[in-house]
Amino acid sequence: MAKTCIVAHDTGTGGDKAVLTDLEGRVMGSAYRPYGVDYPRADWAEQDPDGLWRAFAATTREVLEQAGIDPAEVLGVGVSAQMFNLLPVDADCRPVTPMLSWQDVRSVTQADRLLEPATRAFLFEHTANVPTAKDVIPKILWLKEERPDLWERTRWLLDCKEYILFRLTGLVGIDWHGASVFFLFDPYEKAWDRTVCERLGIPVEKLPPTYPPTQVVGEVTAAAAAETGLAAGTPVVICAGDVAVAQSGSGANRDGKAHLCIGTATWVGVSSATLRNDPGTPFWALNHIDPGKWVIAGEMESGGGALQWYRNVLCADEARTALERGVSTYRVLDEQAGAAPAGSDGLVFTPWLAGERAPVLDHYARGGFTGLSLGHTKGHLTRAVMEGVACHIRWIVEAMEHVGFAIPAMQAIGGGSASELWTQIIADVTGRPLHVVEHPLEAGAMGAALTVAVGLGVYPDMDAIDDLIHVRRVVEPQAANDEVYGHLYGTFRELYGALAPLYRGDPPGR
Repeated sequence: MAKTCIVAHDTGTGGDKAVLTDLEGRVMGSAYRPYGVDYPRADWAEQDPDGLWRAFAATTREVLEQAGIDPAEVLGVGVSAQMFNLLPVDADCRPVTPMLSWQDVRSVTQADRLLEPATRAFLFEHTANVPTAKDVIPKILWLKEERPDLWERTRWLLDCKEYILFRLTGLVGIDWHGASVFFLFDPYEKAWDRTVCERLGIPVEKLPPTYPPTQVVGEVTAAAAAETGLAAGTPVVICAGDVAVAQSGSGANRDGKAHLCIGTATWVGVSSATLRNDPGTPFWALNHIDPGKWVIAGEMESGGGALQWYRNVLCADEARTALERGVSTYRVLDEQAGAAPAGSDGLVFTPWLAGERAPVLDHYARGGFTGLSLGHTKGHLTRAVMEGVACHIRWIVEAMEHVGFAIPAMQAIGGGSASELWTQIIADVTGRPLHVVEHPLEAGAMGAALTVAVGLGVYPDMDAIDDLIHVRRVVEPQAANDEVYGHLYGTFRELYGALAPLYRGDPPGR
């Protein structure tokens, strides 16, 4: 039987998206299964890894049944997933704790230690990165220092995708991109940096073996086949995490191309043949799926997540209206925001709801509305959230250009790119066109599918993938809003400088 399709997954923070594609990445079917994040204490955020696996298995079965595909027609499987999580497992790969989410900031004490000048400089020199409390190193140190009982039981330190991969193939391993996210990885040698591990007291033996992202590392086991509906023996390409497959699925693989992902977390990523970063305000410097490149990405922690928070906490009326009309609540919010003027009549939203990563490393920063008056309406608030996120994206873009990257335009993906209003606001505020791809919600899973295609020899390299990704619409900046958004952006930048000391608890005048 001809093998004509690929199954790929994007196991995200809020749910698992499975897609079935042909060998050119065209989506033949998709399925989604949501799950939650648990917040058992202040600053803690956890997920049930077995719940994520159940969602993965269910969407795999659903997408195969939906398309009426014989599992024998599947050429290969690839998995991408959220990153910057920590899942310690025992020798049998049973989780010893729930997965510590990337949103979890219980390890602020450990992170502050790592940000002391000497340690910070050492980490940047060896890994080209600097961690915050949301990163993997502080989480590992928290586990070791605060829960030595669990540390003793831990055989492997995994991320989200690596657990799914184990359940699918029985293999323990991590791709080079995923390993670079640990900030314990030598980005040139493509190996765990023993010098860094020894300095931090992290046994390198607890870190999983590493592989190129396009490598076939195993096959679907009989047990996984019974749960997913896949055929036992189907090849599995190790693939890469969400940042790398977003870069690829957005059609931004070639050197110098940039993309914008407007998801729960939001980031600007550039494919680069040279490893460049800023030691003062570092971006993510991560290994690319292409072994000869890096993804340099500036991430804001609450982009799409800020609008999601606003919807969940303050928009019960809009949710009821949406239900009555049979549309998404986001559609109602778009209409509401569209009725307010550019600049929201001086109302500014700062989107730092969960600390910030780029272009400032600040896990203490918090968000808020500034400039509220009696004349402001709900539409002003809604538009201000969108404009605040757009201002932060502009800050990231300008900081990346300061390092030497040229970003004349961005390929746009993620849930936020489905909004015509929000993409227009982002184009206007940043002054850069957005090229919204044909399948913005499936771009991550498509990137994973096309990584499988490269790994199985369908295409020679990742650069060839760019020709397969089509643009649905181009959003050009409107010059009419230059003045108002220039003023808004200036105010936004001044607010961070004024508020950051207060968030850190610095006394007035220091």
